[in-house]
Amino acid sequence: MAEEFANSKLSPPHGQQYTPPPYNNSDNFQLDWDAIDHDQLYLPSALDERLTIMTNTLATWLANGDDLIASDEDESDSPQEIPEDDFSPELLQPGAARPPQRIDTMSRNHAWFPWPDKQTCILDILQHLPCSLFSDAQLHVFLWGLSVLGVDSVPSTRVLKDLDNSLQSQYRIPSIRYQGSLGHVYYINHLPSLIAQEMANPHIHMHIRHYPEDAGGRLDQPWQASRWLHEIDPSIATPMIHKGQQDFYVFELTKLTDGTVVVPEHWYTKPSSQHSTSPFDSEYWAHAWRTQPITNGDASGYIIHRYDTVEVMANQLLLSFPHLLQTYQADREPDPCNIIGLIETRGHGVLPWTLTDPTIGNTSKKWNKHNLFLFTAAGLPRTMVHKECNIHFLATSNIAPPLEMLDSVVHQLELAQMQGIWAWDVMAREMVLIFPAILAMLGDNPMQSELACHIGLQGKFFCHNCWVKGADLHPAHGHVDRVVMDLNRDDACSIETQSRLSKSEEGSAQANVAYHSKGKGRQSETMQGLVDHARRFLGANAPRTRQDTTDKLRGMFHEVACGMGKVRYVKMKTDTGIKDTYMDVFVECILKLVKGLRAGMDKHTEAVNSVTQGRPVEEFMSPVWRIKGLDPHQDTPVEILHVILLGFVKYFWRDAMSRLNEVQKAKLQVRLASFDVTGLGIPLLAGHTLIQYAGSLTGRDFRTISQAAPFILYDLVPCPCYEAFLVLSVLIPLVWKPCIENVKEHLAVLEVAIDHFLNCTARWTPQWFNKPKFHILRHLPDHI
Repeated sequence: MAEEFANSKLSPPHGQQYTPPPYNNSDNFQLDWDAIDHDQLYLPSALDERLTIMTNTLATWLANGDDLIASDEDESDSPQEIPEDDFSPELLQPGAARPPQRIDTMSRNHAWFPWPDKQTCILDILQHLPCSLFSDAQLHVFLWGLSVLGVDSVPSTRVLKDLDNSLQSQYRIPSIRYQGSLGHVYYINHLPSLIAQEMANPHIHMHIRHYPEDAGGRLDQPWQASRWLHEIDPSIATPMIHKGQQDFYVFELTKLTDGTVVVPEHWYTKPSSQHSTSPFDSEYWAHAWRTQPITNGDASGYIIHRYDTVEVMANQLLLSFPHLLQTYQADREPDPCNIIGLIETRGHGVLPWTLTDPTIGNTSKKWNKHNLFLFTAAGLPRTMVHKECNIHFLATSNIAPPLEMLDSVVHQLELAQMQGIWAWDVMAREMVLIFPAILAMLGDNPMQSELACHIGLQGKFFCHNCWVKGADLHPAHGHVDRVVMDLNRDDACSIETQSRLSKSEEGSAQANVAYHSKGKGRQSETMQGLVDHARRFLGANAPRTRQDTTDKLRGMFHEVACGMGKVRYVKMKTDTGIKDTYMDVFVECILKLVKGLRAGMDKHTEAVNSVTQGRPVEEFMSPVWRIKGLDPHQDTPVEILHVILLGFVKYFWRDAMSRLNEVQKAKLQVRLASFDVTGLGIPLLAGHTLIQYAGSLTGRDFRTISQAAPFILYDLVPCPCYEAFLVLSVLIPLVWKPCIENVKEHLAVLEVAIDHFLNCTARWTPQWFNKPKFHILRHLPDHI
């Protein structure tokens, strides 16, 4: 009521004269109405008139966006006054009020679906802008402003809240509460709903690719890499293509135009032979197995030659399996439903044929111990994949460990791969069935080790990709492993102490390399031992595989259930470099219950059964092994940010700063400040910050350092150190190359650059190889 009264007082109805309320005369006061000038009585005061001018000026500016307020340059020494006699202020005209309606009975405008009309659509979007939320009081003022500007049908705060509740109940992404297997409570956003929304989003779906592409050696998008094209399990890849009025599926007999019958294994695309600017103008191809028809009476059918493959264009497809069933008798061909068997290798026998019905995880670890699971669509172009709107949040917790949360994520993924996800395809204008698959799992080195059930960078087998072995723990050198691991534990630790002894190192190349330990005495490693360690570190090692790791985990759990003690269990993890933090919880529970009990006794068996409860051992292993088509050893790419920028560049820069005296640092600061950054796309270098805070810089700072180091350190560090910096600056552009025209040639150049960098590092000092990241770099070509 107060607002209505104020509005009516400031702006009387258009065309009508304002009539004041009657005055209640008192006994001791009398007013001579005839003596009053009624023309002057109702004129606004000077203050009210100026307020009205300011209000109307602000309203016009908000409505039209005109620059009605002069800039500082246009102001004169004497401000111009507005003549009061010539100014006629425009009265504010409120817009038409919205009739009171409930959300469920409100008339709908299909052009603004799912909102009732334009006004509620715009206001609801403004109310949910990320990082720009405003309170109810601010929203109320905002709605009032729209009303006095003449906007019709402005909804109230209550209407907007009811609308938000209605939309959230129908279209929101549900957050599901889980009670984890390890006892923690956490919430996970519904993965199928997120994928379905991506398919219904016209701004995103038009960019998503669902098939891999054979680009003929070019590589600048995820779908052109060999992982999607050759390695992913065909049973979880896109299973069909649509041609004409037929749907052709993988693992089904298909007849070609030349009369032969093949079995497509997976579909892919090739760039269209016609020059087109659209990336979606591609030709569909199939990697297929040849078949051999058998027409010997009752034994008629087909034998599939899996070793004999052929590439088939989509225009060569003639009949899909359902149509082949309708025509095989008229064409006097074998029954396509009768698959006699398959031959895996030329010259081998026929094996039984089992047909499986064929019907896109970014993890991150924060310093505050919050573990997050995020995902992006692998089919998006690289220019879009890192946009905030395309990175979808799944779960976070500072209590539940990553593998416990992953258990529920994998549960949702398994259901989606088994049942599919029905989604509205906004481009095809029809409902489609989506089967998601994991292309790769990203994360820093500790997270990748945990996902791969690996013991970590501090272990003797410190690589989660291969079986490279670190220093042995010999009786004569009982503390060597501990010292090497201490160096590995702190990535911020460089070789500063050894750098100050560079002159003595140059004169004693064949001397023993000593390691200090916390025990008694001083343990040393011979030069031959150091050479052997470098060969293992830099040489080719057998890769870790999914099957081998799962077999070892099953064996470890079985041994614990049969009575193996904790000491032996820990030794098995150390000797293999395998550590399943998810399984460790159940193993610790078993070891606690059977403590003091002899293996084979009834009480021991009862204690073990109270934990296992007859369930298979796979339910106690990490849920990562339940992700179909994913090998966590090989499908966790090298994380180049932490390996190179926050690894090698940080190590070398801190080592260089430890060598310089105050005079040299002053000279370096001048060089950094005067460094020409033209063409680099970076701001001027802050020399004092890069030198003074060398131990706490970010990846962006180290990227800048890697570009400037060859031009500023040439006479400040020893020659071997400068050569390593120089080679590293050559290597970094090869690693961060966004578009590769020829993959084979690029990989050959990259491998040469990596070998050269490691050789220069070894010539500087082989003690750098106590850092596992120098070995991890060798796996980078395998992940491109």
